[in-house]
Formats: sequence, C-alpha cells, structure tokens
Amino acid sequence: MLVLFFLLIVALDLFKSKLIKASLPWVALTGILISLISQIYFLNNIQGKQAKIFFSGLLITDGLALYAGLLFSVAGILTIVLSVLSKHLQVKFSGRGEYYAYILVLLAGLNLMAKSVNLLMLFVALELVSIASYLLTTAIKKQQDAMESGLKYILYGTLASGVMLYGMSFLYGFGGSLSFLDTAFWANLSRLDSPFFLVIFLLTFAGFLFKIAAAPFHFWAPDVYEGAPAPIVAFFATAPKIAGFVVIIRFLLQIKNNLATTLQDDVMLLVGGISLLSLVIGNFTALWQSRARRLLAYSSVAHAGFLLAALAALATNSIEAVLFYLSVLLFMNFGIFLLVQVFEERLQIFDIKGLAGQGKTYPLLGVLAIIILISLTGLPPTAGFTSKLLLFTNIWQNYSATGNQLLLTLLLVGLLLTGVAFFYYIRIPYFLFFKRNLNPEKKVVLGREDIVLAFISFPLLLFFFQPAWLTELIRQVVLYSI
Repeated sequence: MLVLFFLLIVALDLFKSKLIKASLPWVALTGILISLISQIYFLNNIQGKQAKIFFSGLLITDGLALYAGLLFSVAGILTIVLSVLSKHLQVKFSGRGEYYAYILVLLAGLNLMAKSVNLLMLFVALELVSIASYLLTTAIKKQQDAMESGLKYILYGTLASGVMLYGMSFLYGFGGSLSFLDTAFWANLSRLDSPFFLVIFLLTFAGFLFKIAAAPFHFWAPDVYEGAPAPIVAFFATAPKIAGFVVIIRFLLQIKNNLATTLQDDVMLLVGGISLLSLVIGNFTALWQSRARRLLAYSSVAHAGFLLAALAALATNSIEAVLFYLSVLLFMNFGIFLLVQVFEERLQIFDIKGLAGQGKTYPLLGVLAIIILISLTGLPPTAGFTSKLLLFTNIWQNYSATGNQLLLTLLLVGLLLTGVAFFYYIRIPYFLFFKRNLNPEKKVVLGREDIVLAFISFPLLLFFFQPAWLTELIRQVVLYSI
C-alpha cells in the first residue's frame, strides 16, 4: 500500500499545478492512514493465531511486526502533520513531492526491517531505510547545516553498514543459512569459540546499534538532530529506534532459545556493557549541552541505554516493558520536537537560555512543555514514569530470578542516571518559568501547533492513569510473536 502511494506521489509531482502540489502531503497522509487501519484490523484479530512466514521465507507476520508497523504509521502521520505545520519547510523546501515520497519509502523500509527473518532481506531493508534517511536529512538543500549533517550521517551510516555486512558474512559462512530462525543456523554457530562469536555478534549488530543511536555508534546523532528539519528529527528519534529494537529482540530471543548458557551469558554481558556505556555517555554529555536539539540527541542515546538494560536479561518478559517504553517514547519525542519547532520558527529561539520567561508569555505552551519534559524524565503523573517503572521492575524481577549481578548493576545505574536526567530536562522548565523575560505580556493564542501538541500530550497522561489499555494489547502482541 505504501509503495502504491509512493508511486502516486511521484506521478502527481510531475504536474505543475499548485493545487496538486498542495495536495501531496494529504495524499501521503491518506496512504499511511489506510496502512494504519489495516494494521489495527489485524491486531484486533490476532488472538489464537500463529505467526506466518511468507515471501519465500524472507519475511514474517507476527504480533511484533504488526505492532511495530502500527507505531511506524503513527510516527509517519505525526511527521507529515509537523511538516505541514512547519513554516520553515514550506519556505525553504522546493521539492515537496520528493520529501513526502521519501517518508513513504522510509516507512516501507522500516516495515520490512521489522518483518525480516533473513539476513539478506534484513540488510536490504536497512539500506532502504538508510538511503531514504540520508535524503531526508539533506531535504533543505540551501541550508548549510542540513547538508553538513547529511554528509556526516552518510559517512557514519556507510561505515556502520559495512561493518554490519562483514559480520553478516561471518554469520552466513559459519551458520550455513541466511535464515536466523533456522535451528541448524544456531547449532552451527554454537560450535564457535565464545570470543569469536561475540566479535561476530558485535559486528553484525553495528548497523542496528547505529539505528537506535546506542554508544559507541551514536556520533551521528548530535549533528543530524541539529541540522535536519524538526519533523524528520522527531521521526529519526522514534521509528528507526523501534525497528532496530524489534530486530535486536528477534536475535536475542533466538540466542536465548538455541545457544548454550555460556554463550548466552557472554551475549548478556556484551549487551549490558553497551547499555552502561550508552547510559553514561548519553546522560552525562546531555548535562553540558546549551542547545535543545543536541541535548535531545544525547538523551536519545540514554533512552537506548535504558531499553538495552531491559533486554540484557535475554528474558521474554522484557519485551512487554520495552514495547511499552517505545510506545510512550514516540509521543514524548514528537511532542518535544514540535515544541522545538514552535520555539525556533515562531520565536527564533535556538538555545535553552533564550527560553527565559517564555512560559509566562505563552502559558499553554509552557504547561504542555512541562508535561512532556516530566514524562521524558520519568516522573508521575505521566506515562514516562509508568514506562520506567515497568522497565526497572522487569530488571529487578529478572535479577531476583537469576541472581545475575550485571542486572543489579544496570538497575542501580539506571536509577542513578534517571536522577541525572532530571537535572538536564528540568533546565528547560526552569528557564521557561523562573527566568525573567523582558516582555511580561501574556499571549494565550491557540494556534494549530498548540492543538496538535495537546493531542500528542494527552496519551502521556492517559497511559499513566490507564496503562492497562496499552499493556493488555502488548501482552497479546507478545503471545503472537516468535
């Protein structure tokens, strides 16, 4: 469906009519909405069904893929809405058709990533996502920052893809198959020495760690977050991260089910080490940032660390906590980047100090900003608190069951660094409300951005008071997954 609407947009973009040009975002939005409705329909009918492998064994349809597709569609809809609201894009971006076409290609690639159970298909899907991402990063060709960040993104992405492909070649050579659901594939790999297997594992995961912005593959994030259009940055902070974690979950489940305990412990140690590195680098580097975009880039690294900490146990019950966290993260990221877009375009504010007193001038924006930032920190009464509570509870339960000291370390470091995150997130509300503004006039103006921002903020409150609405769906999704 997404491919058909991609072709339709490319065809419509050939016409010079201003009316047709203006309809292109709505055509893209229609395609994503149809995809979203179909995914909701399938999710509502997954009870009692089995996962299906199709397309010559390259792809799978299960609860994990369907739920990820649902999140991709929501992210795509919000990206287009933010793009329509962005005056900056409307003024500086001339190739409207190609911009919305790239978003649809990116969504198609992400869905393929989430459904891939074959190394070759996985690589093709990831490269499709990467190429579309590079093009979207450089969407505003006349802006030097966008071109510079796009070039860095391409260089880092090419390096990560090359390393990943090198690792995949080892997996294919020693595993004897391209399908990582094949038990013989893992039986062959289990004969390898532990250090060599870990090296292959890390090489293969380089591309996925790059997509989720986990350390040490996070170097692209600050520059891309600062140079790319705000709607695209919001999309990059959520959808590729979701796809990357879906792939990681699939691999870790297979490792849990098919490899010896010693190899599982080594993989757990490696995942835990990457998690700790991401938590420390992401949180402490964010403390020193003066620009909101760079702060959010390093906080994204920290979020990847929290999620990897939950997966380090290689336990099936971790999946529910991770999916809940990713669902909430989607709304938090789009909310905060819409705020960034409003402050940059409406008020010409690009650093945190420039926000001084703006919460009093624009009280509605200020209140919505507080809700989103409290949720990002992980404090009540927001869904960010619920997501972190589920994550930490899950880590504690797995530690209690296994006695693994790594899990206890991850739990204690995660709790400590949540406190660190409070300090860099709270700087924004502090400047909004407690710093003096030379213009004391209140401007309670309800614009389109404010309505969308309120809509995005609503789930952050809803899933705090009614988390069961989401957790029950996720539980059904996990039961229908491999």
